[in-house]
Amino acid sequence: MPAALLLDLDGTLLDTEPLHFEAHRRFLASVGIKPSEADLIGNIGKGDIPFYQELMQQHSVIGDAVAWVAEKTRLLLGIYGEQGVRKQPGVDDLLDHAWRHGITCMVVTSSERSLAIAALTAAGLARRLPMRICREDTQRHKPHPEPYLLACVRLALPASHCLVVEDSPSGVAAGRTAGCRVAALAGHIASADLIRAGAQRVVSRLDDLLPLEP
Repeated sequence: MPAALLLDLDGTLLDTEPLHFEAHRRFLASVGIKPSEADLIGNIGKGDIPFYQELMQQHSVIGDAVAWVAEKTRLLLGIYGEQGVRKQPGVDDLLDHAWRHGITCMVVTSSERSLAIAALTAAGLARRLPMRICREDTQRHKPHPEPYLLACVRLALPASHCLVVEDSPSGVAAGRTAGCRVAALAGHIASADLIRAGAQRVVSRLDDLLPLEP
């Protein structure tokens, strides 16, 4: 079995992608941009700053991407409060299995720390998952392997002893480039795209990963 599970947050542990989509739509409407579903899905697993910079170019709109992201984050936190945050099916079984077998769990997310903590708290997972690599911890982000390499350093484990669980091609690529084994959860991204990115196994719910095998 793996010594550690390195778990993506949005779309993997938590069903937050639709909430991110809603926050994007609300904010972008205020600056005259209507993103397509393809735009929103294409940003899964990536950062909001380059996403907004790209939309500015496409729509010939001038703005401050950092300020835009801050406002989108404010809206998203409000949506978390309004609607709550749901765990993905099978999360508790996966975490229980890891605990019983002494497998360390760490969250590795592209989200800012405050947002990650808010989402985990809303879903009731903050105390179960206290170890986190967040956006502020690295200079380079998924699909760059730096977040997963840092997780391995902090856990003092070889990458080959860690299983990454992701839901996006950029996250899968980051885990594989870091040298980890990678499983993927199919959802907004099709299984074929996750496999092309390097996923060694694709499941439709997290407890389909059980029992974890060598």
